[in-house]
Amino acid sequence: MLSTLPSRSLARRIYTSSSPALASLPRSSLPYIRPTLRSGSNAPARMSSSTSNAPGWSTQPNPYPAARRDDSASLTYKSAAQGSVTVPEPYAWLEQPPSQSAETKDWVLAQAKLTQNYLDGCQPDLDILKSRIQKNFDFARFSCPSLKGDGRYYYSYNSGLSPQSLIYTASKQQVDANAGKNQRDPIGDIFFDSNLLSADGTVALSFTTFSKSGKYMAYGISKSGSDWTEIFVRETAKPFKLDDKHYNPNGTIKLSKDELAQYVDATGGNDRLADRIENVKFSSATFTHDDKGLLYQTFPSASVSDKGTETDANKDAQLWYHRIGTPQSDDVLVVSKDTKVPESMWSTNVTHDGNFLVLYNSKDTDTKERVFVLPLHGKGLNAADKLKWIPLALSFKYVLNYVTSKGNRFYFMTNKDAPNYRLVSVDLDPAKQAQETSNVWELTGNDVELRDVIAEDKDALLSSVQVIDSNKLLVVYSRDVKDELYQYELETGKRVERLLPDLVGTIDQIAARHEDDHAFVKFGSFVNPGQVVRLDWQAGSAPDARKAKQTAYYDTQVEGIKADDFVSEQVFITSKDGTRVPMFVTHPKTVKKDGSAPAILYFYGGFNIPITPVFSPSMMSWIASYNGVLAFVNCRGGGEYGDKWHEAGTLLNKQNVFDDALSAAKYLHESGYAAKGKIILSGGSNGGLGVAACINQQQPEHGIGAGIADVGVMDMLKFHTWTIGKAWCADYGNPSEDPEIFDYVYKYSPLHNVDANKVYPTTVLACADHDDRVVPAHSFKLMAEMQHKLAANPNPLLLRVEIDAGHGAGKSTQKRIQEAAEKYAIVGRALGLKIREDGSRL
Repeated sequence: MLSTLPSRSLARRIYTSSSPALASLPRSSLPYIRPTLRSGSNAPARMSSSTSNAPGWSTQPNPYPAARRDDSASLTYKSAAQGSVTVPEPYAWLEQPPSQSAETKDWVLAQAKLTQNYLDGCQPDLDILKSRIQKNFDFARFSCPSLKGDGRYYYSYNSGLSPQSLIYTASKQQVDANAGKNQRDPIGDIFFDSNLLSADGTVALSFTTFSKSGKYMAYGISKSGSDWTEIFVRETAKPFKLDDKHYNPNGTIKLSKDELAQYVDATGGNDRLADRIENVKFSSATFTHDDKGLLYQTFPSASVSDKGTETDANKDAQLWYHRIGTPQSDDVLVVSKDTKVPESMWSTNVTHDGNFLVLYNSKDTDTKERVFVLPLHGKGLNAADKLKWIPLALSFKYVLNYVTSKGNRFYFMTNKDAPNYRLVSVDLDPAKQAQETSNVWELTGNDVELRDVIAEDKDALLSSVQVIDSNKLLVVYSRDVKDELYQYELETGKRVERLLPDLVGTIDQIAARHEDDHAFVKFGSFVNPGQVVRLDWQAGSAPDARKAKQTAYYDTQVEGIKADDFVSEQVFITSKDGTRVPMFVTHPKTVKKDGSAPAILYFYGGFNIPITPVFSPSMMSWIASYNGVLAFVNCRGGGEYGDKWHEAGTLLNKQNVFDDALSAAKYLHESGYAAKGKIILSGGSNGGLGVAACINQQQPEHGIGAGIADVGVMDMLKFHTWTIGKAWCADYGNPSEDPEIFDYVYKYSPLHNVDANKVYPTTVLACADHDDRVVPAHSFKLMAEMQHKLAANPNPLLLRVEIDAGHGAGKSTQKRIQEAAEKYAIVGRALGLKIREDGSRL
């Protein structure tokens, strides 16, 4: 998924105790110039009569819904190579969402009918796949228990098939007694039942944040998957749930949908506090330690009432302080909109002692930020306060990610002079450094001096640092995309020991606070759905007190997927330019390496986000059902190897991402892992762009049989004009302002490079009507262009639009299962794949 703000844990998302939901990842008749990669004709191609159609697919008569082409619409761009280029925009009308345009709505409905017609012929495989995916989703999922200021633990839990996860609370005694039991049912009591927010699972928590004392929980509510959020506050002493008699032991509700309707409340219950904060986007909430208020970010209100369907550019964000118990209209403006950088966005931390506010200012999805510190002295803010800020970094040149502080000494993770990151310290003198200003973004001065605490490791990426018990550090390194956990001392920077030495996979969450003497760590892999381990340290100064005692807390079990039935290994492929690129390959042990197996090749390659080993019930169900192969290739552009790896797949290097993916596909069939012609490209968001670009560029040597592009960025000339797209210019560049960037992206933009003279593999473009991250117009326009130019293509080109859904976050379990089953059934039918009679257990 495309990022919005740089994560407080850098590009890696290792959830700590304050993370969202307690841890539950882009214009006729006028003349124009075609670049060299454009096909020779704009008319639909005639495919060779020797090309056979995919099973169940006919191109006579033309199966595709009519889409009006406006040949008078175009836009002209500055080109470094050609001076200017006029680009046709025949489907600009599809940029109007279905909720605002009858023409767009009719076209989308016609596409839905076409896709459904093909799905109707996918039986019985569709029902079999759905049943198996549902079975493998039906396992108890726990986050790590996270201790809060009220002395109780909180954790997220889903029995398996509940639409949304619940938040449970448990006492210390209950958590201590539960270690190693692996019971499926949760311990403690329900604190917040997210399934009461809506009857159909389309309203979800976007984040939760607890106050220092544990008295309050602030939570964000998102509707239909939109990025727009409303913030509410609840006392932790007052749970949001039904009477206990209405629940089964596993937290599922006994009531029918009709009976449940009377209890549904999209705000989180009548007994919450009256506070309601609107127009929040790309923000959580940060409490000040006096329990009197919280900070949050807003954007100007959407131009439409159905939030999430608009395409307005997001800019002019502001940071506010809300005092508990007062109306939003009384909130204190902390940071006004940046008139010099209108794309500025703001996020905050309060130091563990409550004495300082750390303010981060980003202008795009690059992790480089401006950073400021505001002395709080343990208090909140009010309108009369004259704010005095300490500037730490003023140039958007590097990362300073707050880890902890001791008095006026601050500790940060940084990539300054360290592309693999290092831990540094900074000594502040508020009396000398603080500057009074009404606009923090106008501050000037020199960046602070940084001193090494843990020097950069040239061979491993520093992913996360968590402080525990005042002087202990839990440090995560990623080495060749596999996580390693170490304990260090904060004051000396010395390594004490490696923890969990047998860990193979990805650390998903670390739950620990500065003042705790224990921690919970959750990790998993492609074949491991999740294990939670508890780490404890003895009190005192004895030698053993420095080292952690490790206890298994919970080991997730999935009935239909057993790790011993599968092989998961890492290989390294050679890309087009000779670069060595890692790839994980997972498959049932019954797969023979003889080039006969189908394969899913998943990739992302962007925004400094690493694609790490992760358990996917739907993907594992697919390889079990078809005796197939699952490959994750770590293309350049991601965050697997630090800043240099990221930069090698961005801006004028973006083609490297597509070359890496196509080289991986070629490797899969040449090495015998997969059958040529039965490799399915898969990716979402930026990865959806990658899939579509590779489909345009693929040649027979790559062996691509199908492509599934989820919520992809398809119009690379206009992505920056919609919602948060301007922020992505850090990775893609701005084609409207930079002629060299225009020339480059025009050559790979999926919408502008559909080749009418090439046979295309089966293609599924999936999007959502309330996606205000990557607006569905991207997929609408590309599908219209493909169906126009490739009407006689022997393989289906289909659009799937999810209703009342967004970019992916908050999507209900049922929607996820249905979506996966339909996409896999379509490509399975088109490729003539045979489903195993019993793929639910090998």
